[in-house]
Amino acid sequence: MLSIKEVSFSFGSKSVLKDIEMDFALGSVTGILGRNGTGKTTLFRVLTKIYNQQSGIFNLNGSPLKPEDIAFMSTDPFFYPYMKGMEYLQIVANNDDELQNATKVAHLLELPLDLLVDNYSTGMRKKLAFAAIFSLNKPVVILDEPYNGVDLESNEIIQSIIQRNHRHRIVIMSSHILSTITSTCDYVYLMTTDMPLQKFESEQFNELDALIKLSIEKKIDDFFGG
Repeated sequence: MLSIKEVSFSFGSKSVLKDIEMDFALGSVTGILGRNGTGKTTLFRVLTKIYNQQSGIFNLNGSPLKPEDIAFMSTDPFFYPYMKGMEYLQIVANNDDELQNATKVAHLLELPLDLLVDNYSTGMRKKLAFAAIFSLNKPVVILDEPYNGVDLESNEIIQSIIQRNHRHRIVIMSSHILSTITSTCDYVYLMTTDMPLQKFESEQFNELDALIKLSIEKKIDDFFGG
């Protein structure tokens, strides 16, 4: 169990996270859903210590969460210039088993590992980062927008890999698109700027869909004066 309690974070006078409380069960895939600017990426960067924690408690199985407990794939992965795909997998992997698993995933996603990453498309880079990060043997895996920019077939493959390989760890993923979250996750947290944080279980996803559509319809009506 990963628990987050009373987490707050601000950029200067702008509050991005305020008293956030979440829990993530072992063997579950949990989605963080919200529009751009609602704090999804900020939360991940606070969890991974990319941003210094301002307040709050992060516990994994009753002990403080450490950065080395987390495999984190950012929404815009970094690659060194003049690096081939296989070289990236070798750098990220900690041992032969992780490298072997990452290579298998990369081949399944039809990545040309002998080519320079500089020549990869945006979607190919995202797939390469996923192959490397998801293959790490870490208790917590965080995927920031894993489907963004990836073709339809690869989206389905990534979804299947996540669903078949999450039973012994905690997987957290973000998106601003509802369908990509509900098709993969067991639970979803909805982050907004105008409502308290809400958690939905899979049997409540229709309610989540209705809530989002109602919010969109209200904005459209307000715009057109309806």
